[in-house]
Amino acid sequence: MHPEYVSDHVEENVEKMMGCGLISNGYFEYRCLGCGEKKVVGFTCKSRFCLRCVKVYIDKWVEKMRERVFKWVSHRHVILTVPGVLWEYFRDPDLLKRLAESGVETIKEVVVRSNKGVGVDPGVVGVIQTSGRASTWNPHLHFLVTEGGLDKEGRWHDVRYFDYELLRKIWMYKVLKLLGEAFPDDKGVQDKISDIYRRRSERGFIIRAKKERVRKRDIVSYLIKYVASPPIALSRIVGYDGEEVRYWYREHPTERRVEVRVSAFEFIRRMIQHIMPKQFRMVRHYGLYCRNKVSRVGEVLGKLFDGVRGVVQEFHGLLTKVKSSLSFRERMRESFGKDPFVCSRCGGELELFRIWHPRYGEIYHVRDDPRYEVIEDGQEEEEKPQPSEEQQLSLWAV
Repeated sequence: MHPEYVSDHVEENVEKMMGCGLISNGYFEYRCLGCGEKKVVGFTCKSRFCLRCVKVYIDKWVEKMRERVFKWVSHRHVILTVPGVLWEYFRDPDLLKRLAESGVETIKEVVVRSNKGVGVDPGVVGVIQTSGRASTWNPHLHFLVTEGGLDKEGRWHDVRYFDYELLRKIWMYKVLKLLGEAFPDDKGVQDKISDIYRRRSERGFIIRAKKERVRKRDIVSYLIKYVASPPIALSRIVGYDGEEVRYWYREHPTERRVEVRVSAFEFIRRMIQHIMPKQFRMVRHYGLYCRNKVSRVGEVLGKLFDGVRGVVQEFHGLLTKVKSSLSFRERMRESFGKDPFVCSRCGGELELFRIWHPRYGEIYHVRDDPRYEVIEDGQEEEEKPQPSEEQQLSLWAV
């Protein structure tokens, strides 16, 4: 139906999602050493497109970002949009990457101009988002920007004022220049560029860069949601009759609920068009947040702001120690109040017995653990006398 959208990486992600949790794709087998009760848990697919795996993916990203964000520095959430008539030209991943780079150039230029021309290097975390509220193709950028930066001498400069009019116009210039260079011989593109410039030269493109004062969720979690989440939440799908899908979204800026009815094939097309190639990075770090200097800069800022007690509201939660990633067992306890590794028959502890992979076969068996003696597969295991401390081997040694 839509061969232009079904590339190899799209098919791979869809197949992974469809096979998530299937025993035929590999599994962990657990046994109760008390009564022999068996429990088999299939491998998850780890795909960002999978509604089952996405929650864990989001949690891990939020944890990484919370550790990296400079806690004593105010940040601003900046959104840069592109006119609808230009959306289709950014389906090329390379152009999406260059769009993000143009956005960073725009922000840095505005920060310098807002700092009376004094050159400073701000910290910028960029998130590329391809879906709009209606889950259709709508490429735009979200940025987390420090309100200030370091100069060449290592001095910090606060930049609290952002010139929105300047930001809109510079962003428009960068986008149109990018498209002009990418499609130099395409008359249709060149005509659109000229028309847009003629109509919008006085006001530029739509942006949002106001300071976020109150948010129910901290801004880091809010931004990372755009990276990991599928283009639609399961709760927004309200009906499917075998031929058509019904879902809803909140219209911007009225927040009015709008219901959409499309064919199943069109719905699938709308979803899979947002799957990016495997190596494509949806989150990018620039300036003070570049990976090769973020740790060193964090130490410098820690010293500069040592003793500061006032912290902007959206980062208040970041001052507490970030807890490590929850295990599957801990997530189940937290979400449902149930321990998945307690035997439903006798209440004993379920222990890892076997790991099986469809390509590599059996890659772990409890018989390799010196604590247990396996009589025969399928029968109960008899516990040996506990070995000395030097002989003990973790069940997760694999």
